[in-house]
Amino acid sequence: MTVVKLFFAVLFLLPLSLSGQSVETKKETSLIDGVNALGYQVVLPGPEDDVASSLTRYLKGLGKTRSSADHTTVTEPVIAGKKYPGLLYATCKQVGNTSTAWIGVADNGKGSGIDRNIEKLVYDFGVAFHREQIQVQIDESVRALQVVEKQQQRLVNQNKDLHNRIESNKLEKIQLEKSLVQNKVELEQLTRNLAANGKAQDSVSVAAGQIRKVVDMHKQRQQRIK
Repeated sequence: MTVVKLFFAVLFLLPLSLSGQSVETKKETSLIDGVNALGYQVVLPGPEDDVASSLTRYLKGLGKTRSSADHTTVTEPVIAGKKYPGLLYATCKQVGNTSTAWIGVADNGKGSGIDRNIEKLVYDFGVAFHREQIQVQIDESVRALQVVEKQQQRLVNQNKDLHNRIESNKLEKIQLEKSLVQNKVELEQLTRNLAANGKAQDSVSVAAGQIRKVVDMHKQRQQRIK
């Protein structure tokens, strides 16, 4: 993911993270295995699978769970710090873009003395679910921050490297400019030396010709001696 895409992804998460969530419970009855069960439900954002998975984890903290096709049962659940002798039921349903989570107990004709505790269970689950979702957003934001910080550090290191290379290049440029000046001076001197050499060669060539003539004269004189 590029830094730009990551930036917009984080911006997309901000409204979700900053918006407050209000958990509201509603009293509902549900037919579980032919038994009329009294309970409460809460409407939560997200698909049924996510809500059901979260609900299962939540129920395991209350007691031994058993799942069937359409509901989960908790045997002798611990509710409000006390073990409830009956069964606790829970279901999830998809409703449009949201899902409902319902928790209740069977009506055995003796009333529902644990109504308030059931409502609190449902409320606490709603709060826990929202916090889980926000934690997911926090984790995603933290990962995004880590990626950006790593990229930022790479850019800082790259900046230092570029500065060092620029300074090195400047020094090399100065040395090259000095070398060019020295090269120009040396070239001018060599050119003068070449010209002087040419003149010296001409002079030596003339002298050599004259000396050869003298040598020839001496040879001729030597030959005339009898």
